[in-house]
Amino acid sequence: MTQNPGQSYQLPDGLHLAQARDRAEAPDAEAADIARSACLLLAATVRDLLTDFDHDAPFDATGLELLLCHTVGFVTVTGFYWTADGNYVEFTGADDTYHLDYWTSDLTFDNRETWAQLCEVLGQYAHSTRYRLDLTRAAAL
Repeated sequence: MTQNPGQSYQLPDGLHLAQARDRAEAPDAEAADIARSACLLLAATVRDLLTDFDHDAPFDATGLELLLCHTVGFVTVTGFYWTADGNYVEFTGADDTYHLDYWTSDLTFDNRETWAQLCEVLGQYAHSTRYRLDLTRAAAL
């Protein structure tokens, strides 16, 4: 893994990401493996969305906002991320949250112990909890 200038975090190569995808989608996968793989793949997806899939292009994202819905036990993305300088930014693409929700759907109450270790709790409400996923830590899995 080599970090390109102007990139917030480094990701493993494509083979490692493909193996993570396979682990997350395996029918007999352990809950912790699913959570770790999904977080890594979320970091890769954020990079892809911000660079239009140019893996050498610079991007500035350090956190991804997640929302755990207590009534259903699943996580969704809000459509916002944080930059290194603390700006709270909305994804601009119409389908961006769709691509992110593919992996957040693997984050649930059942594997919360694993993915929540990579997050900061931002607020707890009656029906949901808001998190900030640390993309740098997620990318290192």
